[in-house]
Amino acid sequence: MINYSKQDIIDELLKISSKPKTKAPHIVDKRNYLIAILYYTFKATEEEIFTYTNLDSRSSVNHAKKSAYNLYKIKDKLFLKNVDEFIQKYPAEFNSFDVKKRVYNTTAATISITLTHHQLASFTRYMQSKKIDKSEIAAKKLILSVLKLWEE
Repeated sequence: MINYSKQDIIDELLKISSKPKTKAPHIVDKRNYLIAILYYTFKATEEEIFTYTNLDSRSSVNHAKKSAYNLYKIKDKLFLKNVDEFIQKYPAEFNSFDVKKRVYNTTAATISITLTHHQLASFTRYMQSKKIDKSEIAAKKLILSVLKLWEE
């Protein structure tokens, strides 16, 4: 049971958005918390929420709602401190929000790594000893052989 209305949240969001833009976490976190409530609790669309903010695009609203949700779920101390006033005033049950998680294609992946000078020298020697010309092929071969050992 919530003791506030969609309009209460919109009014708070308009107050925050009427001030000059800032990246100050105590302001951004409050704005994002309100956006998450509008989206997840009141089922407002990103386009609708966008009209109540001073954000540049709908994708910024998308990022804001996800950011608030994720920071709340992991109990980020700074985020919770920044939005404590709103949590008291506008409590939301983030655990019950119907958040759709992106399912990634698990059949293939591209992996980027950084090697130290010493690691790169060792990797180059490996490539030379195996007569492999391309680093991608050598890296894949190494990973597959280590995974095979690991699975045994």
